[in-house]
Amino acid sequence: MQHLLEATLVLAGYVVGSAPFAYLVAHARGVDVLRVGTGNPGAANVFRQVGPVAGVAVFALDAGKAALPVALARVLGVSEWAALLAGTAALVGHWYPVFLRFRGGAGIAPAIGIGLGALPVPAAIGLAVGGAALVPLRSTGYATGLGVVAFLISALALGSGVPLTLAVAAQMLLVVVRRYLLPFHKGGGT
Repeated sequence: MQHLLEATLVLAGYVVGSAPFAYLVAHARGVDVLRVGTGNPGAANVFRQVGPVAGVAVFALDAGKAALPVALARVLGVSEWAALLAGTAALVGHWYPVFLRFRGGAGIAPAIGIGLGALPVPAAIGLAVGGAALVPLRSTGYATGLGVVAFLISALALGSGVPLTLAVAAQMLLVVVRRYLLPFHKGGGT
């Protein structure tokens, strides 16, 4: 029965992760986010092409759609690893959303959401540091890097388990690998 619950949570994570919030929010404002800016259906492109309020809303929704399956899995009593897998499925859903013909965003916001669901306090610290760095640095990449470092330091300082801390941080590494190292992926944003 436990394996069926875990499989259901992973499938639900993918479906929730596929929710195209960037497309929907931009479309509500009369903008086709797939055809403007980077063409990436993510928070950064919405921020630049639609406006800061819409971009922040998409960021929160995209982070939430990955935090939700992780938090729900934890509430339902599955292992932290199964919960992390449900969050990873949401990240994959964001990358390859069934509702947008598998054309998705870069995944920074959902990766942060996985952290918020799995290790909320360290992830909130990392988000605060990254968010504060975003304004002066004007680079999501550098700000995200600082946020990940703050997450790692605070998670370890707060006594979070090393394996789980590294596994959560590895979600961001997956985003970077997909974004910069895989030849078939182009685009930017969150």
